[in-house]
Amino acid sequence: MKFGFVDEHRNIWPVRVMCAALGLSASGYYAWRSRPESRRARNNRALLADIRQIHAESSGTYGSPRVHAPLRHRGRRALAAAGSSG
Repeated sequence: MKFGFVDEHRNIWPVRVMCAALGLSASGYYAWRSRPESRRARNNRALLADIRQIHAESSGTYGSPRVHAPLRHRGRRALAAAGSSG
């Protein structure tokens, strides 16, 4: 997650400066950047796109419980957030 922050702000601050401030190694950042996206990250990105689409189709009125049902109907599996009931 910290490398993601560095990546998002690399046009504003030098990578080495951000890495030093965050206690990261610049070589670790560049290694992270060159790795292919993991299967889990791809799945999470696709799930997020589905959630955003369902939320937009409801004109922004659906919360997580009401978004969950259409996700299940589409065959998507999404676990409830920690601390939520149901």
